[in-house]
Amino acid sequence: MLTVAVDEFRSGYPKYVALLSTHTSFHNFRAFKRLRLRLLLAKQDEISVLEKQLDEIDAAENRELFLGCMRRDANVDRQSTLLKIKLSMSEYDDMIAQYRGTTSLPNASGREVQNLQNWIDATSSLDRSESSYLQHKYDLVNIASSGDTSTAYTEAAVEECVYWIEVLLTRVFPGIRIGRLRVTRDDDILLLSPLLQKICRAITITMVTLIILAPTIVLLSIASPVGRVIASIISGAFFLSIISFLTQAKTIEVFAAGASYAAVLVVFTAPR
Repeated sequence: MLTVAVDEFRSGYPKYVALLSTHTSFHNFRAFKRLRLRLLLAKQDEISVLEKQLDEIDAAENRELFLGCMRRDANVDRQSTLLKIKLSMSEYDDMIAQYRGTTSLPNASGREVQNLQNWIDATSSLDRSESSYLQHKYDLVNIASSGDTSTAYTEAAVEECVYWIEVLLTRVFPGIRIGRLRVTRDDDILLLSPLLQKICRAITITMVTLIILAPTIVLLSIASPVGRVIASIISGAFFLSIISFLTQAKTIEVFAAGASYAAVLVVFTAPR
């Protein structure tokens, strides 16, 4: 049981880490975007200074041979500056790659962040100053998320429904839990059970299927060619809007999906 696995650890970081390990939705950390940008600007300026130094060394060079043949270049200052530029550029490239990797991570779910904050407030397991990172909600990213936002929306909706059903039923049956797992004994953090998670995925797939197939059924019931064309345009726009909203697809990927969907709709708009 999850409860036993978490509660067997001592209060503090041992128990908090055990809690975080129960579900990937709790793997939320600060991205430090502001600081990363500050360091990038500092490194960029450092390289700009080195670039200016190299230009000045080249401008002051008295021997044309050194400028035209790197193998015979004996200017120690230029070689030292180039080495510094090489190291700084390597660090600069790594920082850019790390920043892009961090910013591509999905934002942390407000619901799960609040769950963690509620647990910390209830248990007092962490010092307030060290748990304050959860207050930076616009700088928190989930490092383990699959990025499947469509399923995340469905799970959030199901969790909300389960919560209110439990609120109503607990008035008659205190302590009842419907399809959710209690993580620890001394808090109220609850996770969807594996069964409910599968149900959420089934709901998502069913909704996607309806979004794709429903317009074709509508087109079959429209006799007017103009009406079918208008319905196809509306269906295509709705389909692409849903893709853009529920996924992290790039513009070219959305365009490709739209082209494929339009090809299917053309069959139903052809004169009968």
